[in-house]
This record gives sequence, structure tokens and C-alpha cells, in this order.
Amino acid sequence: MRWLLKYCIALVALLCLSPPGYAQSKLGNAQLDQLMAPVALYPDALLSQVLMASTYPNDVAAAASWSSQHKDLSGDKAVNAVQNQPWDPSVMSLAAFPSVLDMMGRQPDWVRSVGDAFLDQPDDVMNSVQRLRLQAQKAGSLTSNSQQTVTTSTNAGTTVVSIAPASPSVVYVPTYNPTTVYGTWPYPSYPPAYYPPPPGSVFATALVSGLAFGTGVAIVDSLWGGFDWHDHDVDIDVNRYNNINVNKKLDVNRNNVQWNHDPSRRGDVPYRNAETRQRFDSQRMSAHQNAASRSPAVQTDRREHAQEVMRQRSGGAGGAGRNAGHQAGARAGADHARATGAQHNLSRGDAQASAMSRSRANNRDNALRGVNAPAASHRASAPRTAPHSAPAMRAPQRHMSAPARGAGGGFHGGAQHGRGRGLR
Repeated sequence: MRWLLKYCIALVALLCLSPPGYAQSKLGNAQLDQLMAPVALYPDALLSQVLMASTYPNDVAAAASWSSQHKDLSGDKAVNAVQNQPWDPSVMSLAAFPSVLDMMGRQPDWVRSVGDAFLDQPDDVMNSVQRLRLQAQKAGSLTSNSQQTVTTSTNAGTTVVSIAPASPSVVYVPTYNPTTVYGTWPYPSYPPAYYPPPPGSVFATALVSGLAFGTGVAIVDSLWGGFDWHDHDVDIDVNRYNNINVNKKLDVNRNNVQWNHDPSRRGDVPYRNAETRQRFDSQRMSAHQNAASRSPAVQTDRREHAQEVMRQRSGGAGGAGRNAGHQAGARAGADHARATGAQHNLSRGDAQASAMSRSRANNRDNALRGVNAPAASHRASAPRTAPHSAPAMRAPQRHMSAPARGAGGGFHGGAQHGRGRGLR
């Protein structure tokens, strides 16, 4: 038991020290054949574009959605119709084949797995296709007919099976059941993936064994991909490519160019393999972040945030100015009220002093003239009353004009101060 415990501890330590992605670094032949079984018998050009497009899962999903809404379009007309879409050209090319996009749209996990395998192990994926084609030939399922031309060549001991449309201007997409078309499946633990066409489609009458074909797709330039099976490359026919991809042309001085994955089109889908991530992820993430920052939703949020900040700043400064103006006006009003109260108090004091003075004068006159001469006393005191009462009447009128100047000065001063704060 002790040796078993030591073995378990060593195994756990080995797994912990394994580099990231170790357990998923490579797919074996059984797994690769399982993935490629549904499309390995497609014509070479179409298959190459399926493999290229599968490395952009988000674009494939968008193209499948578009195709489902434009079922009346296929071939070059459909590809021309999507030229303004922000998809990779390999994905645009599949718009010519609604049945292919329909299948890929219904199987997003399979699309991503095929794309990851093609990026991680391109040579192994192409070897898997050849392995499956040889199996289908041996089972009698893959032969030349009015829809396709199948050729076999051998070079340096390697046998290559190629499939091309019987007519270069019409492409037939085959449908088949992978569990029977390849004969006895050699990997019972990894049965082939099978994605039958939806009910009611032209492929619903597929044979139990062998291939069935739907309506041919008329094309001139939509198929521009191809394989160099011996060098394990995917090539592009530049002339055909440029004739259909008018917004993304390649160098016309080269007849063929090798395809390379564009990480900027990958979007937010991470790569499966650690080595592939190291090759592409920095470019993918940078492009994804830039695209996200330029998205209409982000731009709208930024504008709204900027406008809100400006409103807060303007409202705060204007409010401060208005408050300062109101405070200045209030201070001026308070000063005026105090001055008015003092003036009213002073006027009452003058009136009382005047009344007391008149009273003393009357008493003095009465003493000189006698108490029995009220009429004369009254007449004599009347002229004296008017001069004393006039200042008492005029004093409030003189002081009534002061508040108007004081109030006006306080308000205008406050308003000017408020505007000054508002501008700052």
C-alpha cells in the first residue's frame, strides 16, 4: 500500500507541474477523424474555406443568421450581397452555400472545435481528411459522377485524394451519413459526428449509404481556396479572390498566396491551445479591445457621461454664482433694513423733541399772557407749530430714497458676482 501511495503522490505532482494546456495540446487521429467526418468529402475548394472560416466562430454565427434571413440568395449573388459585412472573406464565401452555413450555424461547438484543431494541428487535420477519403473510396462511397470529379495521385509514397466540381461553374454540396459512408468505423470510442440536414430540406432524401447531392450552386468567383496536400498548405487563387472580395483585395502580382489566420477577426473567442494562444492572443485581445472601444454602445455611453459631467460642472458653478448673488443681495437688504430702522428711530426722536419744545414754548407764552387768554395763546402758538412739524414730516421722505439705492446696489452687485463665478 505504501508504494501505491507514493505513486499517487508522484502522479499528482507531475500533473501540477505540467504546463498550461498540456492535457489539451494534441488531438489524436480518432478525435480528428471524428471532427472531420461530416465535411471531409466536400470539394477541396469548399472544404478549405470551411476550415478557414471555422477559425472565426463569431463571424460564422453572424453569417448563418444572415443566410437564414436571405434564403433566396446563393452563389456569387449572395457573396456580393455581404461584401459590406465585417466578416472575414472566408466566411463571406460561405454565403454562397446556404446549406453549409445552416449546418455550421446549428453546430457552433463543432465549428469552434474544427477551427481550433486547424489552427493547432493544420498538418494533422489535412492528414485526417485524406485518411477519411481513402476509407470512403474503399467503402465504394466516393467516386466520380456528374456532380464531382475524384482523382487519386501518389507522390513519394503518399496517396492524395482530391475532389473537384465536375463543372467549374456549378458546385454540388454532398450530404451523407458518416456512420455508413466510411465503412466500418475504426474508432468505436469516438463515433463520427453526424449533423443531418433539417427536415424538409433538399437533402432529406439522402441515401442510407453513399452520397446525395442537392441543387447545384452557380458560382464563378466564390470558390478561391484550395489545398497543397503535399506541403500541407492552404492556397488562395488571387484573381478569383479579388473578383469577389472587392473591398479586401490581395496583391495582383501573385497568382497564389498561402492563407494565414487573422487574429483581429477572432473577436472574444479565446484559443484552445497554449502554443496557439502564444502566437495569436496578444493580437486578438488588442483588436477585440479596440473594436469594443469603437462600438456604438460604448461611444454613446462616453458621450452621455461627458454631457453629464458638463451639466454637473455648469450647474455647480451657476448655482454658486446665484447663491453668491442672493447672499450679497440679502446682505445689502439687511443693511438697508438696519439703516431704515435707525432713521425711523431718529425721526421719532426729533418729533418728540419738537413736541416738548412746543409744549415749553406754550407754557411760557401762557405764563406771560395769562391763563384767561386761550384764543390769543392758540393763535400765537399756531404759527410756531408749522415750522416745527415740517421737519418731522420731511425727515421720513428724505430717508425713503436711501433704501432704493441700497437695495439696487446690493442686487446688482450680487448678480455680477454670480455671473463671474458662473463663468469660472
